[in-house]
Formats: sequence, structure tokens, C-alpha cells
Amino acid sequence: MDLNLTFAACLISLAGVPHGALDPMIAYRVKLIQRPWSVAFFLAAYIGMAAAVIWFWVMMPRIALIGFLLISAFHFGRDWKKSLDFGGFGFGAFVLGLPAWTSTQSVEQIFSVLLLGSPTSEAIIVLKGLLAVGALLLALEMRQITLTQLFELIALTVFALLLSPLWYFTLYFCGLHSPRHLLSEFKLIPGSSRRTAFLLIITLTLLTIGFAIGFGTLLLGQSQGLTDTVIQLIFIGLAALTVPHIILLEWADRQNHEFY
Repeated sequence: MDLNLTFAACLISLAGVPHGALDPMIAYRVKLIQRPWSVAFFLAAYIGMAAAVIWFWVMMPRIALIGFLLISAFHFGRDWKKSLDFGGFGFGAFVLGLPAWTSTQSVEQIFSVLLLGSPTSEAIIVLKGLLAVGALLLALEMRQITLTQLFELIALTVFALLLSPLWYFTLYFCGLHSPRHLLSEFKLIPGSSRRTAFLLIITLTLLTIGFAIGFGTLLLGQSQGLTDTVIQLIFIGLAALTVPHIILLEWADRQNHEFY
């Protein structure tokens, strides 16, 4: 397997996945978790939604991938939600869509693995369309963009031109998106609970990695190549985690007017 893919997978696992490990604390703060039985109910619902995403992806990969792209654009847009209209969708769509224009062939190769043999053309069109929509929205909202944010857009564009789509995504996901969420969440956690938060991050991250390794072993047992297996574990796994994660964040926004 390519060492680049190995390093990227490790970074995403250790620096990207943990930003969703505090979801139980968010659920506690918005009173979804109050009693011992509600902890089990929350975890069962969370895991159930993640499993449903994986099942849906296997059954209808094209619809699942396109849906994941749209959800990801919305989710990444939350990084700039406080400063832009439409929930920051313009930023999320722009950031997500960049590699479709700068490294179309490499994106097609990744999509071919994720689509389990289905054609990639529709997903590529959607991803390119996201960039166009994102660029238009950002142009219309230019007065709301700070110099720091403008620099970020320029830097991400340069990285998309210089790096492979996998490393571009890894850089953004692990270097910007995940730290932002963790920092904003830690601001809302009382000092007395921060040790618990760190333990929760470590525990749930290790459990997630362990599950991914186990599931990957099953895929390899079906005579699938290691490289394809890792790509599927990264992106289908992130899709499975993103759906319950973003549903929880939206619930928290509506309950307490919080932003992550």
C-alpha cells in the first residue's frame, strides 16, 4: 500500500476523527443524555445511524456518495457559519469542490473505489458544481469575509493545486476543521469536566479505530486490495460518522443556539 495513504489514514484517525468524540458531551449539554438509560439509548441511536449509512452506501453507492458530498459541503460550511449567510455553505462547497477542478483524474480514481464499480461521472459533476456554487456565494458575500478568511481561501486553493486530493482533504480536515470544532466545544466545557472530555476523546477514538480495523479485515477477507479497503474505510467511515454528528450539532443549535 502507498505510504502516503498510510500516513493520511493515520492522521485522519488520530487528528480528524477525535473531533466527533465529544458528541456525548454535547448530547448531555442539550439534555439528550440525562439518566443512565439515556446514555445507552443515545449510543444505540448514534451507532444505528452510522450502520444505516454504511448499509445504504453498499446498496446505492451513487446516491450515497452524492448525498455525502452535499452533507459534507454543509458540514464544512459550519466553519464559517457565524460570518456567512446560508450557514456558510458557500465556503463548504468551495473547499470541498476544489480538487474536482485541480485534480480531476485523481478524484475520479478515488470515486471509482467508493462507488464500488459504478460510473463516476455524476459524482464528479456534482463536485464541480459545488465549487461553482461555492465560488458564486463567496463572491456575493465578499464583504463579509475577513482578511484572515480570505488568506485561508487563497491558501486552500494553493494547496489544492499543489497536493493530491487525499492530502488536500487531510490537511483541511485535520489542520482546520477538526481543531476548530474541538476548540469551540472545549470553550463550552467547564474546567472540572475537561479531564473527562480528554478521556472520552481517547476512548471513543480508539474504539472507532478498532472497529475500522476489524471491518477492514472483513473486507480484505473478500479478496479486496488493501489500498481500496483503506480508501473505503476513510471516506465511507467518515460518512457514517458525519450523519449522526451533524444531526446532533443541528439539534444543539436549535436547542441552545450554539455554534460549532
